[in-house]
Formats: sequence, C-alpha cells, structure tokens
Amino acid sequence: MDKYKSNQPNAAKLVSSLRSTGYDSYSAIEDIVDNSIDAGARNISILVSTTDGELGIMIADDGHGMDEHILDQALKLGSDTEKNDLSDLGKFGMGLCTASISLSRKLEVITKTKGGSVLYSCQDLDLIAELNDFRKIGPEMANDSQVELFEQLVSGENGTVVVLSKIDRISDSNTSQFANKLSRDLGRIYRKFIDSGIRFEVNNKKIEANDPLWTDNEMTQIYSDELYELPTSLTRGGRVKKIRIKIALLPDLNPEQSKSAGINLTNQGFYVLRNNREIAHGVTLGIFSRHNDFNRLRIELEFDAELDEVMGVTFSKDGIKPNQTVSDFLKQEIGGQISSIRKSTVKTKKVSDESKVDHAGSESIIAQKAKLLITPEAEIEKRGPRINSGDREMKDSESQIDRSNYRETKTSPKGIGARFDTASMGREGVLYETYQEGKVIVVRWNIDHPFYERVLMTNRDSKDIVSAIDYLVFALASAELKNVNEESVELMASLKSIMSSNLRVLLS
Repeated sequence: MDKYKSNQPNAAKLVSSLRSTGYDSYSAIEDIVDNSIDAGARNISILVSTTDGELGIMIADDGHGMDEHILDQALKLGSDTEKNDLSDLGKFGMGLCTASISLSRKLEVITKTKGGSVLYSCQDLDLIAELNDFRKIGPEMANDSQVELFEQLVSGENGTVVVLSKIDRISDSNTSQFANKLSRDLGRIYRKFIDSGIRFEVNNKKIEANDPLWTDNEMTQIYSDELYELPTSLTRGGRVKKIRIKIALLPDLNPEQSKSAGINLTNQGFYVLRNNREIAHGVTLGIFSRHNDFNRLRIELEFDAELDEVMGVTFSKDGIKPNQTVSDFLKQEIGGQISSIRKSTVKTKKVSDESKVDHAGSESIIAQKAKLLITPEAEIEKRGPRINSGDREMKDSESQIDRSNYRETKTSPKGIGARFDTASMGREGVLYETYQEGKVIVVRWNIDHPFYERVLMTNRDSKDIVSAIDYLVFALASAELKNVNEESVELMASLKSIMSSNLRVLLS
C-alpha cells in the first residue's frame, strides 16, 4: 500500500491568499503583457473601460497564440511551459493566473494559433470558492461571440485576448486616470521593446518610449557605460556573466523645469532592466542614500534572467533585492563614480574671507561629545584590492572637479564628527542639506536663504550664537539621517521644505 497520500490545498483559502502576493493593478497588467512579448507579439493593445458601471480590462496581442495544451497550462498556477532565461520575461509559470487574480475575480482567454481554431478558457474565483476546488471552463472551441471579439481585437490570423472582469482590486477606479498612469508606466518599462518596433496602445492611443536617462537629449551627460564581469562565485557553474551599467547625469534645469520633468528625490537612482524589461525604477539598492544632490542621477542596470537568484528577483518582477556579494560588488565598482558625481553637481558660490562664518568651535565640541550623541551609524566604505580601467577613468574625472569654492575641514577620527560648509541653492531652496561621509555628518548651509544672511552672517562674530545655531541644525540633521529610508525620504524632504519656506517668509 502506498504510504503517500494526496495532500491537495484548500482551494478557496489558497486563492484568497494568492490575491495578496504583492502585485498592484499596474504590475498585474504588465505581467500579462510580458506573456504577449514572449509570444512574439508586435502589436499589443490594452482597453480599460466601464460598461453599465462594471470595469473591464482587455489585453490583446498578435503573438503566436496558444494551442489546447498551452492554453490548459496557462490557466494553471505554476504552469509547465518552456522558458528561455536569456530572453523570456515570464518567470515561475505564475504570471497570468497570479497577476489576474490579484486584480479581478474572472479571467477569460480567447486565443488562436496560425492555422488553428479559436479556443476559449475561463477561470472564475467565485466558482472555485463555491466548489472549494480548482475548476475552470475549457479549453474548448470558442463560441460565435467569442470569435467575434477575437476578430475585432486581433488584426492578424493568430493572437490572444485576455479579458479581466469582476474587477474588485483596482488601484484607481477612475478609468481615465488609471489608463494615463498605465500608459506612462508602459512607455518606461517596455522602452527597449518599443524602440525595437513593438507597438503598444492603451485605449487606442499609441504609447511612446520613455527613457528615464534622457539619452537622446544632447544636454545629458553619459558619465559611463560599461560591462562589468561578476565574480564567478555568483554564477551557475562558475560561468562568466556580465551586467551592464550606464550612469547618466540629466541636464541642469531651473527649479520649475526640474519639477515639471520629475527631476526629484523619487526618480533619482537605479532603473533595473531584466531581459530588457524594467523591473525597478528610482531605487538606491543600498548603494547611496537619497539626497537632492542626486536628483539628476540616473543609473541603468541590465542583466539577464540567469542572474535572478543573486539579484533577488521575485515572480511579480516589481523590484530586486541583490544579495550581499552583489551589493558589495556594485559599491566597489561604481560607488566612487557616484561620489564623484555628487561633488561635481554641488552648486557652490565663492564666499569672501570677510563673509565666512567660522564653525570650527562647533565642529570641535561635536567631535568631543560624539559618543554621547544620538547619531546614525558611521558609513564605512568598502574598497576592493584592484583598480580597473573604469576606476582609473573615475579618478581622472574626480581630478577635474573644481574644489576651489568648496571648504573642507579635518575631523576627529573618533565617533561621529561634523562638518559645516556652504553652497548656493537659491533663495527658494531649503535652509540646509545634510548627508554622511563615513564618520562625518555634513551640514551644508544655503547661503542664498535669508536665514543665512540675517542670522548667521549678522552674528558671525559671536561664537556662542553661531555654535548654538550649529548645534540646533546638527541635531536636526542627525535625526533626519538616522530616520531616513526609502519610505520616509519624501516626508523628510517635505518637512524641511516647509520649515525653510516659513523661515523665508518670516525673515523677508
């Protein structure tokens, strides 16, 4: 007698749990679009509409279509279909089912291969819950109305139409707003495919490629664009694998233009491409901390799906969490370039000796009492033993940076020290900015803000007043750096902006 017994999951509870797998409404649709691209589609159309108060979404493509076996697998969790790690966008066979149930309760698929018949299949979560069993309709021959819908949406002989209904988990019930955001996301996420000639439409409007690095703008500076060979310990069988990293610095626009163009804290950082499809945007990957100095920084990181495990890619393909070895590798290879960019983007203004404020006393007291202060942990930079050609280029670029107007002060090697310097950030800019350099918290005063001239400059001969002001701002900077993270960075920036604005009004 076989000792092994069937251990089928509770279908109703499992499906209910899978509805909260991390997809949002947009990433769910994008995961379905991945299937269209993997099927060789050259035209992909998405329709978002409301009929009799019920929201519906249809994704149609002119790809290869599915035969009966593939369609049967497509509507299974963990479908068993062949995948090419070097080119396919799908992952784990979870895309169509898991993406659809995160958004809607009913999934219908109408599909046709070249020379084949129009087939139909349907998965209804209400039926699964009622029967407490994984049941579906089909695959079966499509009826007349289903064939008519297919022919209406697919221009060629073959293709697939995915219909989502009973939608109860959409991010924005305003169909116009939802479609507009979806269009923007598609243009950025699939920019490489749009450039290759694949046509995307949302509600019959063509989607244009949206390059976050602005590489076609003649004012964009491509800082570096190189292939990096990963340590063989990270790859299967010790094979050589490479990743591509392109670092760009967007044009230096005025504040109003920058705001309109989205050059801000949220959009700075890495744009990660897996098999040419973006899976993360505006992330730091722990390589740097968000700061206004990096608003113009864009980094495109590309790799293929064979590196999914070490890059920490999930089946929803909406982010990555590289393992520690990869993070250390990235810090070693491009950390210096990012530091160099930061220094080159600081807008400094020459300050005469008569107009300088002496912060040495404040820096000395902070260093002496460092171990008693509540401050963020010191950032220790890890450096590799070798210097490659990319590193030499970075050092050459660093040597060209003008540091003549940038004041640097030696700091105590023990505890968290402080350094106060100045920069021109505009009258409408924040009062101060802060960041961390190893064991030093840097406070950069905005010399254009009324507070600097009316308070600091007016009282520069009074060491007690200068120190008191320095201590106050250092305390604020320490609290900011200790609590800032990916989620809170915008809140911190907003608080500082409001404080700076109110001071500007009160002192003007």
